[in-house]
Amino acid sequence: MSAGQMIDGVERIGGAGTGGAGLLTCLKTLSYAAAARGWHVAYTSDYNPETRGGLVQGTLVMSAEQPIDNPVVESFTAVLAFDYDGYRTCGRALEPSGLIVWDSSRIRNPPALVGALSYGIPIHEMAGKAGAARLANMAMLGFYNSIRALFSIDELIGAMQTYLPVWRHKWIPANRAVLEAVDSIDPEQYRRS
Repeated sequence: MSAGQMIDGVERIGGAGTGGAGLLTCLKTLSYAAAARGWHVAYTSDYNPETRGGLVQGTLVMSAEQPIDNPVVESFTAVLAFDYDGYRTCGRALEPSGLIVWDSSRIRNPPALVGALSYGIPIHEMAGKAGAARLANMAMLGFYNSIRALFSIDELIGAMQTYLPVWRHKWIPANRAVLEAVDSIDPEQYRRS
């Protein structure tokens, strides 16, 4: 299976990180982009009461063809890991030949996941080079989307315009800049397995 394909036409994305890192924004953006195409989508999130700094986990299940009846899944076809705990927690549930995209600026020498398509991406460095260091989550989203080739940047931006509160729209041009910068990079140079 190539990195650009969903397993059996259904993508089950799990993610974890520290509150405030932007995982939920990534998953919501993907879910709204999928819904705008008429795909079946189920999204759930779980976080500690202290949103900033506490553990955050999320799951997104999407398919262009198959109805999704439950966002609770036993395994993931893709994982977005913003820190080592996220890598460890969600990586254990990654399906064989699943995709894991992880923040190599925060995760050093993680254990290999046998059979996984593993990409260690320095998301903070990439966002900084695009002039928006605080938007490292957009680098994670951009690399995931570049590897899977699911949505155009315009579709992702349109999704953000749909669900983000108006006061956060001021960040959309910077989000676009990070997504475009990452889209111009060959992700294979960051492949670890």
